[in-house]
Amino acid sequence: MRQPTSLLALLLCATLGSLVALPARADDTAGRWFQIVGPRDSIQQAIDRARPGGIVLVRPGTYHENASGTNGLQIGKSIHLIGLSTPRKRVVLENAGGQRNGIVAVPSEHYDCMSCHSSLAPPFPLLPHAQGMQLSQEPTIYGLTISGITIKDFSNNGLFARGVDGYAFVDVHSVDNPNYGIFPVSTRNGVITRSSAVGADDSGIWVETSENVSVTHNRVEGNVNGFEVSNSDDILLAHNEALGNTVGMAILFLPDIFDVRQDTQRITIRDNHIHDNNKPNTASPGSILSTVSPGIGILHLGVDDSRIQDNVIANNDFSGVSIVDYCLAVSGGAFDCSLDPEVTLEFVADSEASNNQVVDNLLLNNGTNPDPTNPFAFTASDLGLLTTDDHGNCYAGNVFATFFSTLGVLPPCP
Repeated sequence: MRQPTSLLALLLCATLGSLVALPARADDTAGRWFQIVGPRDSIQQAIDRARPGGIVLVRPGTYHENASGTNGLQIGKSIHLIGLSTPRKRVVLENAGGQRNGIVAVPSEHYDCMSCHSSLAPPFPLLPHAQGMQLSQEPTIYGLTISGITIKDFSNNGLFARGVDGYAFVDVHSVDNPNYGIFPVSTRNGVITRSSAVGADDSGIWVETSENVSVTHNRVEGNVNGFEVSNSDDILLAHNEALGNTVGMAILFLPDIFDVRQDTQRITIRDNHIHDNNKPNTASPGSILSTVSPGIGILHLGVDDSRIQDNVIANNDFSGVSIVDYCLAVSGGAFDCSLDPEVTLEFVADSEASNNQVVDNLLLNNGTNPDPTNPFAFTASDLGLLTTDDHGNCYAGNVFATFFSTLGVLPPCP
């Protein structure tokens, strides 16, 4: 794994930078290795001046940046953007007016502008002037740190990153950015930690088409999906809290991004507290997410070779943990696998949830108040297995009161 610059070193630089001027390197030019930004300065100008690998330290205050009419800040290279936030005084990036995204980190060599998309949501539709551009899925930013920043009130995303290898998002807080809070796409070797997201009508923290990402010690509240992982491999979700969402954790294998990454597998979910996720579903009407019932702790949809262990999962009205075959979950609705043009034969062949282990979890008071209009309300329980066969899924050592399985039993682990 290609590690970002040591966080300890960055924090030391940040502490020193708040007290004294940092010495310039011998080959520094116009402060492009270390820069300190105050509330009367422009963060974007410092980012633009910075050399690849440079450090931009931002003093506490509220900033209204104008990278473009679309984005507050734009990053197109390796950089370390460090907010010198304290518990009482934070670096806050607010919408300057009519902007859709707070921070967008996208390799600049992919295309000539960072506002080519009409939406930074799958499938990332392009504006007319950008039609025909080919965006590489391979990361080309190597090393990115964003830390100590609160991002508020943008109309789409808080922090969007694409094409980054080796990154750390630390102490980043998304507040009332209604599409996605923290959203890395086509990334690898990343860490998202000590961060939070609240108020997204889709996903608070979403890792999509990525690999080898650790999501730890975060809190998500008041979103539709608290955490989402889709079409990604080797993802760790540990020591997080998800509460007050529609779904605490949605781990998904989806057809509309199947052409980017052809599976969701090796997801480890451990030592999390997932509770009281009963928020009414406010996802966009007509979207597949809008069909999901409130009250789910962990939804594990079409995912393979994963482990759910040592979590406390409580007071979710519909389900504590549900392992479900994708095509079974959407059968009979608008996204039925036989009706959805996004669903291919190749996707169907791998859409079953298989070889998942649910081990040593504590499940309390889940499935006690399902929406009676949901066609799957009869499956409400602490533990659920909705598959056409056992597919190698197994359960061991869990403490629970109720279960539902299409097989009549929960298969034990060998």
